[in-house]
Amino acid sequence: MVFYNMETGAYKAGKTLTTPKDLSEAVVKGLDSEIASYGDIDFFVHGTTSGLNAFLERKGVKVALITTKGFGDVYEIGRGNRPEMYDFTYRKPKPLIDRIDSFEVEERILSDGSVRTPLAEERVKAIGEKIREKAYLSVAVCLINAYVNPVHEVAMERILREMLPGVSLSLSHRIAREWREYERTSTTVINAYIAPIVQRYLNFLETRMQHKGFERNVHIMQSGGGVITAEIAKETPIQTLLSGPVGGAVGNKSLAELSGYRNLIGVDMGGTSYDVSLVINGRPDVSTETRLEGFPILVPMVNIYTIGAGGGSIAWIEGGGLRVGPVSAGSDPGPACYAGGGTEATITDANVVLGRIDPEGFLGGSMVLDKEAALRVVKKVADQLNLGIQETAEGICKIADAKMADAIRQLTVRKGIDPREFVLVAFGGAGPMHACLTAEELNIDTILVPEMPGTFSAWGMLQSDIRQDAVRTMKSNADKLSLEKVNEIYQEMMAEVSALLRKQEISSEKSGYLKTADMRYVGQEYTVRVSFAPGLITAESMTGLKASFHELHQQIYGHNNPAGDVEIVNLRLVGIGQLDKKLKQKVLKQVTGAPVPRKTGRAVFYGREFDTAIYNRQELHPGQEFMGPAIVEELTATTVVPPGYHVTLDEYGHILIQKMPKGGN
Repeated sequence: MVFYNMETGAYKAGKTLTTPKDLSEAVVKGLDSEIASYGDIDFFVHGTTSGLNAFLERKGVKVALITTKGFGDVYEIGRGNRPEMYDFTYRKPKPLIDRIDSFEVEERILSDGSVRTPLAEERVKAIGEKIREKAYLSVAVCLINAYVNPVHEVAMERILREMLPGVSLSLSHRIAREWREYERTSTTVINAYIAPIVQRYLNFLETRMQHKGFERNVHIMQSGGGVITAEIAKETPIQTLLSGPVGGAVGNKSLAELSGYRNLIGVDMGGTSYDVSLVINGRPDVSTETRLEGFPILVPMVNIYTIGAGGGSIAWIEGGGLRVGPVSAGSDPGPACYAGGGTEATITDANVVLGRIDPEGFLGGSMVLDKEAALRVVKKVADQLNLGIQETAEGICKIADAKMADAIRQLTVRKGIDPREFVLVAFGGAGPMHACLTAEELNIDTILVPEMPGTFSAWGMLQSDIRQDAVRTMKSNADKLSLEKVNEIYQEMMAEVSALLRKQEISSEKSGYLKTADMRYVGQEYTVRVSFAPGLITAESMTGLKASFHELHQQIYGHNNPAGDVEIVNLRLVGIGQLDKKLKQKVLKQVTGAPVPRKTGRAVFYGREFDTAIYNRQELHPGQEFMGPAIVEELTATTVVPPGYHVTLDEYGHILIQKMPKGGN
């Protein structure tokens, strides 16, 4: 948790243990530890994993799917493509619902939005009776071409609301209003699958806080990088799937504004996972279509690539070779050095053996680690490899660093992006520990460790704005597009988004809008998202849009065809409601000279032991500089600086680490 005092401008971090039986209990406990009166809270934003956990663990509710007659197999069949072409063990993911849970209703809307077959309301009522009899808790409605004309879905909602009070309803035109039938159905089913769980959790949280005296809106982080009120989140809970990890990407956006670095790679390393996200030209990298556990999702989401590499990742032997992760010791029993009963060597144990973690300075000195236990478990691995203990420990860390670098390549090199043009921002409890050596794998020479790195994602949420997205499919050749029709569609979306912003207490003066289009060359399958110039869409803005498309296509794929026909597939609108917030203020008074280390220890880097200065971050001040090897300890993280790196505390208190050229001082 991060607390911000609007009067003093001070930030404070706090942590509480998760309460699995009722996640809201941990939130309230954390607030109680710092807040005397809930009436004093001006703004509250929360990142939740309740929906994601239910989805990943297959613990969602029983869902009924209603679709147009003749299309009941769409969800079961899915797509015929093979994402893992050379994986002989690949299997399509098992659908979240069985075929018996799909119901068909007589109705038909054509692709131009005209009604060919009216909705058979008596059939809808019969389906409603079956849903009630079989005790479904949630219903997904996805009718053919409802993205063009939702009149039948709206009529069905009216009937089912009367028949099924308390049952959650998810309508495709409100969840994903664009073409591609299977993808739209998949998205709607996932929303229905997690909806009652997220709704119940948010109701518990709101009720608890209201009883404590909180009278404002509870805001929830959404996957696309903005926040929404709990009321809106209950209607479209799929927007909260990546609610937790997205905070770091939003924090990176604020860091870009503060530091002047426009391109950032954010790496969040905790006890179990390693999450990578990008900020490109000052904006988080957001995708309008993604896949999670093999299922397509048509909801804006910050692109986050995750691997199983955290401080608790276990080292093991396979075929005579050393492996690290993805299995983790977690928090129970945890790494062996935690003295909680762990018997397997982990990344954290390896760092303790190498002297990169001071056993007496962990968690700001609040927890003393058992170095002897770390040595024992690493020795078990070393004996199997016939290597020395330090050599094995460094090997564990090197393998972890290589895996992390490869995770970064998935979002950069594989998309034609050069990671050397980015600054690596390291956060999470273990992120700063491996940042420099991971950056070396990618030839990145600048690393930034923000203030309070262990709770940086929570800080990022405080920098968010309200965000609402709208989309309409409009497939047309860009040269034959009706500008009148385009502006008409944008006016419709503007009205829709503005209404949602007003519902969340955002005035027109604090609202802003971004118009984009999904474009492609005629004959292509996938699209590139391009931004329109602000204002009314004109012939001039269309010319600029096409020029931007050719340029982006060249940048992403390495080629383009300026003479080729271009078509627009989807029109999109992002509405941003600005919330009152303050960026961190610069520290005007700089401190010159090198800081005094708390102590000096011995740490291993590049196969050698070095005398290593150990600093307390609370005693470091903007303007101070020092050279590696060094270790910086604080409550939420440990930063490790190898030899050959120069460290500066910038005017915001961030740790800026830069690799010195060979032969440099």
